[in-house]
Amino acid sequence: MIKKDFYIAELISGYLSGTLSSEEETGLKEWRDSSPGNEELFRHICATENLVEYCRKRKCFDKNGAWMQLERRLSSIRRRKMFLNLSKYAALLIVPAMIVFSVYIFNSGENTVAERIEDQEIRILPGEKKATLTLGGGETIDLQAGFDAKLKEKDGTAITIDRNVLNYQPANANESEEKEIYNKVDVPLGGEYALTLSDGTKIHLNAMSSLQFPVRFVKDQRIVTLEGEGYFEVAESRKPFIVRVGKIDVEVLGTTFNISAYDGEPHQTTLVEGSLRVSTALGVSKTLKPSEQAYMNKDSEELKIRKVDVFLYTSWVNGKIYFKDVYLEDMMNNLARWYDIHVSYEDAAVKKLRFGCNLNRYKEITPFLELLEKTENVNIVVKGNNIIFKRK
Repeated sequence: MIKKDFYIAELISGYLSGTLSSEEETGLKEWRDSSPGNEELFRHICATENLVEYCRKRKCFDKNGAWMQLERRLSSIRRRKMFLNLSKYAALLIVPAMIVFSVYIFNSGENTVAERIEDQEIRILPGEKKATLTLGGGETIDLQAGFDAKLKEKDGTAITIDRNVLNYQPANANESEEKEIYNKVDVPLGGEYALTLSDGTKIHLNAMSSLQFPVRFVKDQRIVTLEGEGYFEVAESRKPFIVRVGKIDVEVLGTTFNISAYDGEPHQTTLVEGSLRVSTALGVSKTLKPSEQAYMNKDSEELKIRKVDVFLYTSWVNGKIYFKDVYLEDMMNNLARWYDIHVSYEDAAVKKLRFGCNLNRYKEITPFLELLEKTENVNIVVKGNNIIFKRK
């Protein structure tokens, strides 16, 4: 049992440092999937706030004493034959120690990112609920957190702005005689916003995203246009629901999915539940099953399907930012939109360094930057809202 616990600790260390082989990744996944407790422990260990706390305690941590204490405790457990509790003790004591000492090597003489940022007047804060609503007549309304209002469109559709959510409630009318009136929601850098369409479909928009939609669906299809990223929970209806994004149409009848389609980045449609069909302007059409993703590279119009962990692509809706073994550039592009920061690199090779993270979306970015420096792969210079990465 002890040998297995050390092996799991080494796998988690490798996961955090991005050095796992394909076989080791499979082994770690099997351990995580074997019980809810293992998955909970894994996420607890990988949470940024926990790792940073380990880092902050490094100067007063007695490694030799800790291992002696561990051996005494394990010896005591053996004597009492408490084999059922052995795994728990090993996980709580061995895994954090393995992570702290095998993944992160500290330079005690350098100021931390947190200390350097504290010397500045500007704090890098997370995004918030904010957007701009453009009505059918061209009037614009600033949607800020806590803002309440009730509006009415020309066709009688009631619009309720209830703090953080925009709700559309259609008026009773003969739909066949009405033309569709379009509204648009634009979410800026450092923002997010949620809305419920007149058919009951719920949409969560990420930073630097926009959605154009009819205030009431009167045609045979429910069509909306997305730029950026949105998480959709489509209400069931006999009318197909279509999301138009770039050169792709995503068609559903009732399902939950995420679309990410930022300029200059791959376009990805990730299915959580239900089914949907993805079609391109070239006539290619593919049907997705849950946990599958339709992927179109930014340099090609070829549509590919792959199996994915949907949590990686939908965690932002639940207040998390979760990455696994991705390029630093891709990770920072995502964070830059949410934290409204500008990121640059003095060495192009730094962009291709691979990292993973599990962040609280509503916390400051400082602990994460400090953690990146502790890997000893990069130096980080922070000047206001500008973050510069240098090779270590």
